[in-house]
Amino acid sequence: MDRIYKKTLIALSVLILICNYLFFLQLGKLALTDPDETFYAETAREMLAKDEWVTPYLYGKPQFEKPILFYWLVEASFKAFGVNEFAARLPSAVLGTAGVIAIFFLGSILFTRRAGFLSALILATNVEYIILSRACITDMALFVFLLLATLFFICGYIKKTNYFYLLSSASIALAALTKGPVYLVLFIIAIFAFLLFVKDLKALRRMPLLQAAIVFIALSAPWYIAIYKLHGQAFMDGFFGLHNVTRFLVSEHKIGSQVYYNIPIIFGGFFPWSIFLPVGIWHMFRKARGQETGVDNSKKGSIFVLIWLIVIFGFFTVSSTKLPTYIFPLFISLAVIVGALLDDFLKGRTSKSITGVTKVSYYLLSAIMILGWVGAAIYAKIDFPSILPGAIISGLFLAFGGLFSLMAFVRKNFGWAFSLIALSIAIFLCPFSVLILPDIERYETSKEVATKLSSVMNPGEELGSASNYLPGLAFYTGKFPVDLDKHHIQINFMNSEKRIWAVMKEKNHKHLYDPEITKTYVKPSYMLSVTGKRAIITNEAPADGHFLVKREGS
Repeated sequence: MDRIYKKTLIALSVLILICNYLFFLQLGKLALTDPDETFYAETAREMLAKDEWVTPYLYGKPQFEKPILFYWLVEASFKAFGVNEFAARLPSAVLGTAGVIAIFFLGSILFTRRAGFLSALILATNVEYIILSRACITDMALFVFLLLATLFFICGYIKKTNYFYLLSSASIALAALTKGPVYLVLFIIAIFAFLLFVKDLKALRRMPLLQAAIVFIALSAPWYIAIYKLHGQAFMDGFFGLHNVTRFLVSEHKIGSQVYYNIPIIFGGFFPWSIFLPVGIWHMFRKARGQETGVDNSKKGSIFVLIWLIVIFGFFTVSSTKLPTYIFPLFISLAVIVGALLDDFLKGRTSKSITGVTKVSYYLLSAIMILGWVGAAIYAKIDFPSILPGAIISGLFLAFGGLFSLMAFVRKNFGWAFSLIALSIAIFLCPFSVLILPDIERYETSKEVATKLSSVMNPGEELGSASNYLPGLAFYTGKFPVDLDKHHIQINFMNSEKRIWAVMKEKNHKHLYDPEITKTYVKPSYMLSVTGKRAIITNEAPADGHFLVKREGS
């Protein structure tokens, strides 16, 4: 296997093949999931319909949740490949591949080529990276632009070449056009802290800071200026006020207020490699303090990786609003930390204590992979019986991968042992995509419901929906549903003199007639179908007389 690491071209070819399989396999088969994927896809679809390239639109109105760049990517993909699931997810899949290549170079520069290859393999085969590379959401784009900014900065710092710094500035500008200027602040904090810890603040004098600022402004400012000229204070209040400052200070969701929220997210999202994180971080601290043998630049590389980890983790721990994807930029550090650990382990360059804990972590991982198969099968049987056969078959690949990997580890074929972990994740994806995702689709998407609505709704009839289903129904029906987020809005909507259609949870349909609520709905309503948790409700009897449930007040 050493031949793979020795030649960059071979290593990159292997990584690209792996990415093509992991990120593009049946990319367009699963319907877009609610509410996030459909939010971005519907915005891009409406922009394309209007031939609009400045203002993001949703339900026919401007929306300012995110900057423009990701919408541009999806809109361009729609224009090239048509409005469909594959086109919606294509930008993330392409960027996911670019991220794996970039982390290969980052790990190679900071440590060794094999550490870079292992870091790339680890990044490509963890759970969250695979999911986000196959999803129409902004997080993969942001991750890759931050990673490129990091890679180019390190290249500029080591090679003392100015154009790398300018490329780093350009990458941060793209990140600011993807999710906002806050990431410029985090990047500057991380860079300054790194130079402070390595006692090299004088390096700032060598950097083309003015030119870098000009590059950043030239790339990022035009859209911000254009959108402000078009929408003024509405943009400032919506984008900066609500979606940046308010989200940091006030929790947007019921979950996520706990200080420890991100810890289980990291261990679950970075699985299977998260099992090595405690010992990997310990090992990286030892390298940063010069307590582990390494290449000449490994000490500074270790400090940089740890600084990035501390800055990103600290910011999103302090932030009031937390979501599983917010911590995703941390995976830049995590992949390199574990990659460097396994590289040193394979070379026998770790201390006895680090070596011992790494072995214990590995045995724990093998046990989790094997026992997880049993647990997943039991869970599926209880809660989702329809996916039980798929869970058993998919889990079988994972379990046997863990078993074969364990056998290689016992025989001290450590390189093959770690490679088999990645291989088992890759093989698992195929039966999982074919046997499980189609059954999950009805629970997580609105496509099936939209198809049924299209067959029963007449032109001009209004559609209402629970908030989470709004973008999915808009994308798949082409209609702009009324947001039925409040009980009184539901009542008023159902009281329409014309036939209306509503999509809500069945329990919320029952809730319309709850006698303990001051204002209830008393007229008859009809539930035509239930798909997952989504029930189709109408206020008039269907013309064909077919429905599942009729309800009316007393």
